[in-house]
Amino acid sequence: MHKVGILGAGFMGAMHAAVYSQFPDIKIAGIADIRADRAKSLAEKFRSIPYYSADDLFAREDITIIDICLPTFLHKEAVIRAAELHRDIVCEKPIALTLEDADEMISTCRAKNVRFMVAHVIRFWNEYRYLKEMHDRGRWGKLLWISMSRLSPTPTWGWENWFLDPSKSGSALLDLHIHDTDFLLYLVGEKPVSVMARSRQTEIGHCHVASTFRFASGLVASVEGGWDFPPTYPFVMSFTALYEKAAVEFNSRAKPTLTVYEHSGKIERPVFETKKADLSAGNIGDLGGYYYELRYFFEHVVHSKPFAVISPEQARESLAVVLKERESAEQQKEVAL
Repeated sequence: MHKVGILGAGFMGAMHAAVYSQFPDIKIAGIADIRADRAKSLAEKFRSIPYYSADDLFAREDITIIDICLPTFLHKEAVIRAAELHRDIVCEKPIALTLEDADEMISTCRAKNVRFMVAHVIRFWNEYRYLKEMHDRGRWGKLLWISMSRLSPTPTWGWENWFLDPSKSGSALLDLHIHDTDFLLYLVGEKPVSVMARSRQTEIGHCHVASTFRFASGLVASVEGGWDFPPTYPFVMSFTALYEKAAVEFNSRAKPTLTVYEHSGKIERPVFETKKADLSAGNIGDLGGYYYELRYFFEHVVHSKPFAVISPEQARESLAVVLKERESAEQQKEVAL
């Protein structure tokens, strides 16, 4: 039995706890949050022990895995502390707010010889996994064009509204939109040569962004993300990928969610397993991607296998590209990558 300690009892901490409760070989040994009521409530739900500071959780020497579900501006401190205590680490995305912080986190984990994975969950989400698998097989030929979108109500459920403070979250650019930029890099397997981004900026930062990426192969990708929608607007993520032999369309609101339209006339609608989450906040009710992501992390830690799906360096690269999007939006011009 392996013991995990969760830092953060918010929406994502609850999501990760719900996933771990499905694993017979993992025990949630402790859940820490400075909000005592949150820590106690979540610990009771999953038969764990509440802690009211990170220090108290770190003092548990029997906990070998630290799961960091804290606001982004706290990632660096928590990762470095866990690494110095020789704990293996999974940390929510994005890796950090700056490349300097990301570099320090990666180098510390390497120096302390601990495993470190950044939880870019879309790489593990069923429909996106399917697209990646078929793309790598070359099933539909060359990718000609792809558009991706992620639209959300304004996230007001965070601790002290940290999502709405750009200095803490990096705004929608780094917290929401990075999901699709990261998956685009993973899907294509190469870095774009340039990006042209435009954004809507308010007191909560870059709350809506639309970016056009150009690749050396000639591929053009259009990626949009925004969390400036009203609370009544249902969260939606989607993509349309045009290949030589087919078009693949995904929309999280549709049933079924994904359809493949082939030039041959065949229409295919794959069915994917869902694992429902019983959570009171956030914008996702499916454990699926989180389940596969955390299972992947755990099994690769236990068996000392490399994180081929998402390495810390790849998480850093995704951050670097999103920061270039921000530069492009603020300078109102195309930026080389």
